[in-house]
Amino acid sequence: MNRTWKHYLALTTAVCLWGSSFIADKIALQTFSPLFLCLIRFAISSAALILMRLKRESFRYPGAEDMKKILPAAILGTSMYYALENIAVNMTSAADASVISASYPVITILTGMVFYHFRPSGNQFAGILMACIGVLILTVNPSSESSSLIGNLILIGNGFLWALYNYTTGRISRDCDTFSVTYLQILIGTACFVPMLFFEHIHIGPITFSAVLAVLYLALCCMLGALLLYNYGLRGTNPAAAAAMMNLMPIAGVILSALILKETITIRHLLGTAVIIAGVFLSEFRKKAHM
Repeated sequence: MNRTWKHYLALTTAVCLWGSSFIADKIALQTFSPLFLCLIRFAISSAALILMRLKRESFRYPGAEDMKKILPAAILGTSMYYALENIAVNMTSAADASVISASYPVITILTGMVFYHFRPSGNQFAGILMACIGVLILTVNPSSESSSLIGNLILIGNGFLWALYNYTTGRISRDCDTFSVTYLQILIGTACFVPMLFFEHIHIGPITFSAVLAVLYLALCCMLGALLLYNYGLRGTNPAAAAAMMNLMPIAGVILSALILKETITIRHLLGTAVIIAGVFLSEFRKKAHM
């Protein structure tokens, strides 16, 4: 029980950090272009991990079977996921990005249906429909708002990458420790961003203190710290339970976007959040009732 409590606490902390990352992204994107920002934050995280590894005597590389899971998880769930997230956040509002992330638990269920032969219960299917309605409320928005339909659709697609990351990382053997998994995922992700820069016109604007602080926060807290915590929690639970914790993300994201970025929180945000989170809880109801 104590072990389970620690894993859920780690997941909760990680998700709250990610909820705040959308605000830090918006601040940093005022200075750096999306993919270049990804490379910077990954490079800082990699440097910190290398220093941590030098002080660890127990580090060892995973076996071939685990590497077959770590490699696609690193490409899909770190490099591609964060690249698309930065592109989308640069186009839409931090509040929309936070709320759409609440649909990731049901996207995880859908991904399990398509790729892992998972059959949802009636409650889970109803929860999927409710979450889809909530996402629809968010994506069909007035043109006067600071959100983008394309940006929101990219974030929805990103949910499938995150779901694949959950399932793939969750299948890594317990013989491979959390630090080794995170270390390799971030280093591989960093390497992937180098060729990505050929597809972007790199832009560096005026470098402000707030932009530097945002980059450091993204790299050390939202990237390194959150991923270590999330991988630790994921190894002690299951992909569906871990993904369900994502419904905490919009709470932090929406509140901070209003307080720090002065974004307007509308009825559309509140209604979309309520419908998505209701769908998530409905999709989890049957499983919890039988525990």
